Amino acid sequence: MIIFKDNTKLVFITTSVIFFLLVGCTDRVDFGIIPVIKFENYQVHKNQNGKDTAITLTISFTDADGDLGLEQADTFHPFNSGSKYHYCMYIYYYEWIDSAWQEVRPEIGGIPIGDTIRFPYRFRSLTPNTPNKAIKGQIDWHTNLIEPQKSKNIKFAIFIYDRRLNKSNIVESPKIFYNR
Repeated sequence: MIIFKDNTKLVFITTSVIFFLLVGCTDRVDFGIIPVIKFENYQVHKNQNGKDTAITLTISFTDADGDLGLEQADTFHPFNSGSKYHYCMYIYYYEWIDSAWQEVRPEIGGIPIGDTIRFPYRFRSLTPNTPNKAIKGQIDWHTNLIEPQKSKNIKFAIFIYDRRLNKSNIVESPKIFYNR
């Protein structure tokens, strides 16, 4: 049996043991509640004739409170149709035209129609069913809707919103040669 003549030693040792037990039992989270994304890679899919038919972009993400993605039922304000928060990921499309990256509009017969080409995307909620909500992972976005208008050199800019309406950083793909 240990007898302490001075209570400060007992308090210090007890506090130190409790502190190390608590720190040792928690997962360390090195990222914040504003989502952070990183462009990881892309893959161009070709048909049997060697023409590009689709593309897959992969980004990685971290989010300390895990509030990424939306459920199908998330349709009320601010996630209602027509709101910029209705989608949780935006992919902007660019082509290399006249020595600069430019957003382009779809064209028919050389006549621009509609708005600039952007791909809003809504993915399911990624919030874990655990006490620790911190998440990290990857999102693959796939499309076969790429129709270069003026250049076969393309790129994408991507960002996401979480359910608290925090906007992530914006990442860009490298230049991609897309031979449709």
